[in-house]
Amino acid sequence: MLGSSGGERRNAFTALERVMRSECVTWTDIGDVIEHSYSEDELRELVDTVRKQERARAPQSNGHIVLPEASEMAEYCHQRLGRLKDDKQRSFVSDMYVITRHGMNLTLGRLGYLASIYIQIGGRTR
Repeated sequence: MLGSSGGERRNAFTALERVMRSECVTWTDIGDVIEHSYSEDELRELVDTVRKQERARAPQSNGHIVLPEASEMAEYCHQRLGRLKDDKQRSFVSDMYVITRHGMNLTLGRLGYLASIYIQIGGRTR
């Protein structure tokens, strides 16, 4: 249902977050599971496959979101540290801001957590 559009997506996301809260699971936990369940090569292959599929569908409007580059998300979040929910998020965003400013890539787990923070504080998707 997260791939749906409009209200279905919002309802599915709300239900997902409710279950995550009740089970004390965070987006960081999910990113960590993904990051530690696959080798770097497997994750790169997965990302390449998803990107190829997205490019193949690009001419059509399919309702999927496209996030900015990690450096843009990190800068956006860093400029809004006061909107973050706790010191853990502020520390994470500050670290990601420095890392991306130096041109370093993020692991998929870190990228996923950064994206979730970015969206939560109102970052725009394309």
